[in-house]
Amino acid sequence: MQNRIAKIFDFMRVLDKVCLVKRATLLSDGTVETDSSHSFKLAFMVMLIKPYLKHQYNYERLLELALVHDIAEAETGDYPKAMQRAHPEIKAKKDAEEKAAMERYSALLDEPMKTKIWDLYCEYEDKKTPEAKLITALDKADANMQANFYNSGDIRYWTEYEDGEQYYKINTEKKAVVAVLDEPIVEALEDGTIELALTNMKKFGVEI
Repeated sequence: MQNRIAKIFDFMRVLDKVCLVKRATLLSDGTVETDSSHSFKLAFMVMLIKPYLKHQYNYERLLELALVHDIAEAETGDYPKAMQRAHPEIKAKKDAEEKAAMERYSALLDEPMKTKIWDLYCEYEDKKTPEAKLITALDKADANMQANFYNSGDIRYWTEYEDGEQYYKINTEKKAVVAVLDEPIVEALEDGTIELALTNMKKFGVEI
């Protein structure tokens, strides 16, 4: 039992680092968003849309995927979407680093959790199951929504980041995974985030 508890402590230290990872979005008061706050909101979004989903999903699996999907960044840090989009070689580097990190993190635990954490990571990255596709769509929706919450929607700060102009395109285009899901509530959520971004761009004189 003592060895098992020690391993849980080791894994919790990883999660402590996740709470320190800063993202390329700001909270409403200007505080930099962290991976942990993003995962918290993503899990809540799953709960909020659950009553309106058209298709059946494994609800427990959805919540687990939401919690696990970004924990590799405790080691690698966050690679902003704009940077990944502008530089495909950076995305390839990110994917390799995160896979290696998850191999180490899952190895900290005993079975069955060792395999479970690894399988959740692989499921999310493969994006083949309905649950992984839904979490991917909601992950994008939360990121786009949060990016618009700073200072009454002043999204001009995006240009302060490397390749930041990409965020205007990312926030105003429809995502392929949303169309594949065929979930009216997710489509409405996407439409709402696009409308919010366009409204803020007009409000603050941003043109693309």
